[in-house]
Amino acid sequence: MSFFTSRRIYNLIVILLLTSVFFYLGFGEQFFVGPHGIHYMRQTDSLSFASQFYNNGYDFFHPALFNLKNGNGNAACEFPITYYITSLFYGLFGINFYFLKLLHLVIAYVGIYFIIKVAKQILKDGVYAIILGFTLFTSTIFNYYSFNYLPDIAALGFTFIGWYFIQKYFKNQQTKTVITAFSFFTLGGLIKVTYLINPFTIIVFALFQLIRKNKPFQTNFLKKILLIGFISTLLVFLWNAYMLYYNSKNNATTFNTKALPIWDIAPQEISIVIDHITEYWYNSYFYPSTFHLLLILIIISVVFYKKRENNLSILSAILLTGSCSFFILFFSQFKDHDYYFLTFLPLFLLLLIYGIKTFSNLTHNFFMHSIAKIILIVLVIKGINYAKDGLALRFQTVKDIYSEAGLSVRENEKGLQALNIPAKATCIISTDLCPNGALYEINRMGWTVEDTTDFTTKNIHDYQKLGAEYIVLISTTDTQLKTADSIGKQIYQRNDFHVYKLPKKNKL
Repeated sequence: MSFFTSRRIYNLIVILLLTSVFFYLGFGEQFFVGPHGIHYMRQTDSLSFASQFYNNGYDFFHPALFNLKNGNGNAACEFPITYYITSLFYGLFGINFYFLKLLHLVIAYVGIYFIIKVAKQILKDGVYAIILGFTLFTSTIFNYYSFNYLPDIAALGFTFIGWYFIQKYFKNQQTKTVITAFSFFTLGGLIKVTYLINPFTIIVFALFQLIRKNKPFQTNFLKKILLIGFISTLLVFLWNAYMLYYNSKNNATTFNTKALPIWDIAPQEISIVIDHITEYWYNSYFYPSTFHLLLILIIISVVFYKKRENNLSILSAILLTGSCSFFILFFSQFKDHDYYFLTFLPLFLLLLIYGIKTFSNLTHNFFMHSIAKIILIVLVIKGINYAKDGLALRFQTVKDIYSEAGLSVRENEKGLQALNIPAKATCIISTDLCPNGALYEINRMGWTVEDTTDFTTKNIHDYQKLGAEYIVLISTTDTQLKTADSIGKQIYQRNDFHVYKLPKKNKL
């Protein structure tokens, strides 16, 4: 194994493997592809934040969307650091789809690199570390969101980096290391508050060690964790308090900002959520044999508990408790939001590391470990192939009820550009079930009509009073066309895609 003892060579191998997997999974072909497929709505919400930072002068604490349903478009959700950085790239290079998802990919892959370093430090084995890190690529969901616009993957990547530095702090006990660790944990929690279960795990661990009679750690070492952990939690709390205030002030209701616990839903709905998890999403969570591996390692850890690493077992137990609490508190979301599964990945990897460490303590037989590594490598390779097939299905740019309007706008991009619609003009999109989809694609603020029955003369006049200047009709009906013809002038038409210019009307 001397080949893996060189840090430079080892790091190069990890980088080459990450690059190879990126292209093998087909991401190279997706590089310049815009939002599409599953969760198109949430993808365009994220991109809307980035575009509006660019459009509105880079005001970090005043994020906005394109939809004016709340009056001014101002809305907030996660800490918009990746959106803001993306908007800066827009300022330098122009608006492009790939900046945000490339930024998320870099954060995710850097996170994998650091989690491999965590495994290598604990297991003292570079091969096991790479294998465990690359089990993430046996998940269709992880792969799909690693090169996507949703912020969850950035929160996960920052969390992985935080785990590396907290593990390093246990070694060097330097204040700057624990500050760095909680800085990354804070970024993860700011982007997605549910990722706070990771720094909470460290804080609870420190508290537990502090009250023990036979303390394996110095009191000052533990107090630093508690102090900096408290500051980290406070920062996340302050952002969420500001976010709630900002949304209340602007009447913004686009995002869910509260828990949806299991006890708040009916028994039949609980059954439906479980069916979605076990029947619909399960095969996307991981390659089935990856779950089998996890189960085997958990059994090894339980049966041979005397060979366990004590601190690792305590951390695993605390994180397991936090992850189960998260599952219960946000149970309803698991019906339609597969990316909530990403929150469990730090626990998943910690359990794998814990299991392999127990196995390593159980036997030092070179032959046994060589066989185990070969089996794991085969499992990971087969799992990556499995996930690749799942990705291929998700990569298909097929219109659904949520993306139809937005993708139709994209198809008519050149025609719309020729119209020279002013940048500050506001538009009515009908029909569009996605609040910011078509508006993002056209890069104009406005309103969306979700049902053809709401596309009435009265409603159009009401929008005109609010400043509406254009109508974009998609998949039109005769009734919609008659209504639009009676109010505005058609200036563009291609198949079922129509654009109308509205006469000026005094604003309210």
